[in-house]
Amino acid sequence: MPTEFLVRTVTGLEDLTAAELTEAGHRVVDVTKRQLVVAAAGPITTRLADDLFAVRAVVPDPGRTRDGLRRAAARLTAGLAPDGPVGVTASFTGTRNFSRFDVEDAVGARLGRPYFSRRHGTPPPPGTPDLRVTLDGKAMWLGARPHAVPLHRRAWRRATVVGSLHPPVAAAMARLAGIRPGHVVFDPCCGAGTLLVEARIQVPGARYHGTDVDPAAIEAARLNDPAIGWRTEPEEPDRVLANPPWGVRLPGDVVPSERWPEAGRLVAILGPEQRLDRRWTTVAEHPLTVAGRHPRIVVALIGK
Repeated sequence: MPTEFLVRTVTGLEDLTAAELTEAGHRVVDVTKRQLVVAAAGPITTRLADDLFAVRAVVPDPGRTRDGLRRAAARLTAGLAPDGPVGVTASFTGTRNFSRFDVEDAVGARLGRPYFSRRHGTPPPPGTPDLRVTLDGKAMWLGARPHAVPLHRRAWRRATVVGSLHPPVAAAMARLAGIRPGHVVFDPCCGAGTLLVEARIQVPGARYHGTDVDPAAIEAARLNDPAIGWRTEPEEPDRVLANPPWGVRLPGDVVPSERWPEAGRLVAILGPEQRLDRRWTTVAEHPLTVAGRHPRIVVALIGK
């Protein structure tokens, strides 16, 4: 098994993911936008990463030109022989004179196997192995996913509602909350339960409660994890986790957190114009880019 991996993240979660992997005993070799290069000490288990690819080849970054891309693709694929049809997904940082589809086609056409191009919007057939190519300004990497689906597709996620949180972001928020066994954790606008489910996976010894004004959301949350106390509100939680609606159902820019019980720590994800009310003092912020939007994770304490 290869020992070096590409770990893909949400923009803004790179450092938190690096800390998670370092604590697990792995060595983070490099960190760039949305990507970590990790020398694994063993199997990698991560809740914060979007996806994971075993490194199959690496060459110097080809720069901006199409000629450079063609030469780099030839070197990158030399000696590679996939067992069957493949798909290729590419991304890069910086300004280039080519598109991601040019990268995918340059690599895919040289693999010597049937290759499904995404250039015209048609995805590969279900079950097609996917290769990942990234250009990070230093190197051009080629990796293979060692599992069937991306890491962000959680097995527990049976139901969602509008505004459901991206699971790795929820996992990061749970990590920032510093939950300990025995803590009481509350989500006052739980939606389909993503925050509390991810928190319970990390710290199963705490007690979790969630409420929501939408009965359909509570039903979705119960499907995702029936062991959590949905529709229950503790009087004195130790932690509050929240993903309040981003300007959809709540007017104004102040999140009405005066309705939430006081806790030792609050971790919320807020839209660009949202802020907490004056009860809470922000002690840390983590800007993100998620699905083209730019929220931030806010860590806050009661009082000044």
